[in-house]
Amino acid sequence: MALQTARQWTIKPTCLPEELAGSVHLEQEQISVTKQPLQGDSAKFTCKMLGGSDSTYIHWYRAPATGALQRLLYLSSSESNPRWEAGFSTEKLTAYFQSRNICRLLVHKLEETDSGRYYCGAWDFTQYHKLPATLHKSHHSSVYGA
Repeated sequence: MALQTARQWTIKPTCLPEELAGSVHLEQEQISVTKQPLQGDSAKFTCKMLGGSDSTYIHWYRAPATGALQRLLYLSSSESNPRWEAGFSTEKLTAYFQSRNICRLLVHKLEETDSGRYYCGAWDFTQYHKLPATLHKSHHSSVYGA
């Protein structure tokens, strides 16, 4: 009979750097959730927003141990429903504003593929300014394969 070793995996919350969040400051609790694989439990993460407006969107990301950062979903304090990225749904992720400045993410039915660092980020639409732009046609031509 082969012996099986217990494997553990970790989920950690982290905030994106403030310079990426514009004029909105975010704080996340520095906790670590360690679970045995496939337990099916849930993990809850909190993102505290200082500043911002009703046009501020909170984005939740996961950075797996290997691979690229994944955006999971985003939501606004003025809307009740998050917008999930492809492959994610309410069965796996729930996000909501507990108050105007507290956003929560719940990851349901935890499994090993959920391990990684979880980040909250913010984008405030009121901080976005459209700059005037002019398009100039270039008089240069390119020849390919010549």
